[in-house]
Amino acid sequence: MLLTGSVRRLRKDEEVERDVRAELAAELGNRDHRLVTVAVDCGVVYLTGSAESYARKWAIERAVARVAGVKDLRDHLEVSPPLADQREDDHVLSAARGALEWDARVPKGIDAQVTDGVLRLHGTVDRFAQRDAAEDAVRNILGVRDVVNEIRVRPDREVTPEEDLVTSVEDVILRRCGVEVACIAIGVDDGVVTLTGAVHLLALLDDIERAVRSIPGVRRVDNKLLVA
Repeated sequence: MLLTGSVRRLRKDEEVERDVRAELAAELGNRDHRLVTVAVDCGVVYLTGSAESYARKWAIERAVARVAGVKDLRDHLEVSPPLADQREDDHVLSAARGALEWDARVPKGIDAQVTDGVLRLHGTVDRFAQRDAAEDAVRNILGVRDVVNEIRVRPDREVTPEEDLVTSVEDVILRRCGVEVACIAIGVDDGVVTLTGAVHLLALLDDIERAVRSIPGVRRVDNKLLVA
């Protein structure tokens, strides 16, 4: 595979760590980011410490993934809500069901269960975008310590030709992520899209996967992209 574009200088771990800390300070503020310990080894970022909510933990992960030179992330943060933000499971469940009901992107039939602050989503949807929307709807609820998305996507009754799916994948990656597909190999087999190749930011791995999952006819995404 031929990778095109400008050659980027390999960044040292201390440079990556410095920039991760700066990004966390910008995301969390000078006080809160000190609750997170950062270590970098060969471009892999290790996070330990605590976050006050699941939403904040998710924001920390996204902030780290934006930093150039981060190849992978190992998140060992614990969600420790302050006393004022702690909620009983019943209250979290009620809020989650309300959020799912009031979000126009989430179809009917999606429900939730909560155990010790861990919120599990289940049900069946027609598209991956609806599955992602359900998770987005409950992420910011106080008292949630983790979200486990067990929503299933119904098989598409109409089989999209593989050539059309490849074209749709190329278009959506460029349109939503601004990434030229010259550095990405796309394989399609029975609605399963396999992505291989390299991108320059860790955040793009999730962005590209979410974009591809939104395409009608995509049953699953096997994301083998690397950061280089």
